[in-house]
Amino acid sequence: MTPRPLPSTGRRLALAASALLAVLAGPALATKAGYVEARRGDAPAMATIAGSPLTVLIGAEHSFQIVNDQVPGSGQIFPSQTTGLADMGWMVRAGGTLYTPDFGSHPAGTATSSLGAVTPYAAGAISGPAGTGSEADPFVVTVEAALGGSGLTSRQEVRYVNGKNFFTKRFTLTNGGAAAQTVQIYLGGDIYLAASDSGIPYREAASGSPGGSDCGSPASYYILYIPQTPADRYTGNGYSNVWSQIGSGDLDGALASASCMDNGAALQWNRTLAAGASVTILAATSFGEIPSIAQFDVSSVTPASGAQGATVPVTIRGIGFADGMSVAFGSGISVADLDVVDAATATATLTIAADATVGPRDVTGTNAGGTLTATLRNGFQVTGSGGPPTDPFTLTRVTPAAALVGATLQVTLQGTGFASGMAVAFGDGITVSNLTATGATTATATLAIAPGATPGPRTVTGTNAAGDQNASLPNGFTVLAGSGEPPAAQAVPSLGLSGLMLLMLGLAAAAWTIFRR
Repeated sequence: MTPRPLPSTGRRLALAASALLAVLAGPALATKAGYVEARRGDAPAMATIAGSPLTVLIGAEHSFQIVNDQVPGSGQIFPSQTTGLADMGWMVRAGGTLYTPDFGSHPAGTATSSLGAVTPYAAGAISGPAGTGSEADPFVVTVEAALGGSGLTSRQEVRYVNGKNFFTKRFTLTNGGAAAQTVQIYLGGDIYLAASDSGIPYREAASGSPGGSDCGSPASYYILYIPQTPADRYTGNGYSNVWSQIGSGDLDGALASASCMDNGAALQWNRTLAAGASVTILAATSFGEIPSIAQFDVSSVTPASGAQGATVPVTIRGIGFADGMSVAFGSGISVADLDVVDAATATATLTIAADATVGPRDVTGTNAGGTLTATLRNGFQVTGSGGPPTDPFTLTRVTPAAALVGATLQVTLQGTGFASGMAVAFGDGITVSNLTATGATTATATLAIAPGATPGPRTVTGTNAAGDQNASLPNGFTVLAGSGEPPAAQAVPSLGLSGLMLLMLGLAAAAWTIFRR
C-alpha cells in the first residue's frame, strides 16, 4: 500500500521535528547531563594511528578517541564524533590535586563535569606515529607531559598492531621532586558501545577488566579496560558516577546493576614514588569481541636477563594463570618447576645453555586449556657467559621531554653504554652543560634554551666516551613557544539554567523558521 502524503501541517511538523532532532543530536549532546561546549582556544595537539580495524586518536594531554571500522561513522568514546579527542584518558591525583586531560578544550565539548575541580596537564609533547603496524614493528605514539608544579612528569607509549581489536598503553610517572609522593593513577572513559551511548556494565573476570556490553540479548559488542598491570580498584557504572568516583579519590570496586544505561568504566592504581623514582602501568583497551589478552596474557619476567650457562629462578606475571599452563623462552633455554602462585603470578627455573644465542627473546605462554596463547616481545635477554654484555651506545629517553624557549633546566637522559666523557647535543639554540653519567644507563645535564630558539621537536644526538659510537633519538625533545605558567585548577561547568534557556530558544527559533514556510 502506498503511504499517503503528509498534509502541509504534517510535513511542517516532520521538518520541525527533524530540525529539533538535529539540534539535539549535535552530536546528541544537549540531552546529556553535565555536557558543556568546548572552551575557546586551541585544541590539544593530537596524533592519529590510522590502523585497521582501529583508528586511535591520541592527545598530547593523555586523552583518546577510537574509531572501529566495524562500526563506521561513530567514535567509541563520548562525544562520538570521529575526528577529535573525547572523554577518555589517564588521570593522576597527587598532593590533593587531580591532573587530567584538558577535556574542556576538546572541540566536541565534554561531559566530565562530575570530576569537579581539575588541573589539566601542562603543555605536552607528542611524537609519531612511528612503525609499520606489524607485530614486529607496531605503530607507536609517544606523549610527554608535566603535572603542574608537582615535580611529577608523565610519559605514555601507545602501541597498535593492525588486525587487533585492542591497543596497548604504557604510562610512566616519574617523581622529580625532593620528597616521596603518594599518587592514584586512573584510566577511564565514557564509553559509546558500538553506535549507542547505552550499555550494560560488564567485567571480564579472568583479567578484572571493567567496561560494558551492548544492550542486545545476547550481547555481541564489548568495550573493556584491561589492566595488564593488576589494578587496585575498578568501577563500571553510569558515566557521571564514574567521573564522580575519580573526582572523590577512590573507585568503588563494583559494577552497577545489569541494566541498560549511559555507562563508563575506570581502573585505579595506588602507588608511592620515592624521590627520583618512576612507576610504569601497562593497560589495554578493546572494542568488539572479548580479546584473548583480556583472558590470558604474559606481561613481565623478573629478572629479565640471564647469562649463558646460568640457572635462573624467574617470576612471571600476567593474567589468567592456572595450573596446566606453559611458558617457553626459545631455543637454548629450558623451563622447569613452573609453579602457578595465583591468577597473575607464576615462578619457574630457567636453565640457559652455554651456547644459547645471546640477545633478546620473546616469551610465549599457553593457557591451561591450550586454547589461548600470549607473547611478551623481547621479554627476556640472554647475556654472555662473562656477565652482562658491554652495551652499545643508545639514547632512549629525555626527561622532561619539553621546555619553553628561554628556559634553563636539568634533564635526565636514559639509554645504554653511558660513561664519563660521552657527549650529547640538542640542536641549534640549546646549550648543554654539566653532563654527568650517573651510571651505564642514566646521565644528567643542564640545558639552556635561547630565547630565539626555534620551537618544535628536536633530534637528540650523542657520542659515547670512546668516540667510536653515535646515537640519535628522533623527536626526543621539544622546544615550546609561549608562557610556561601551568593551567589553573578549574571546575568543568555543567549545563545550567541559562544554558537550558538558550537551548530552548534555539529550538523554538528552528521550529518557527520551518512553520513560517
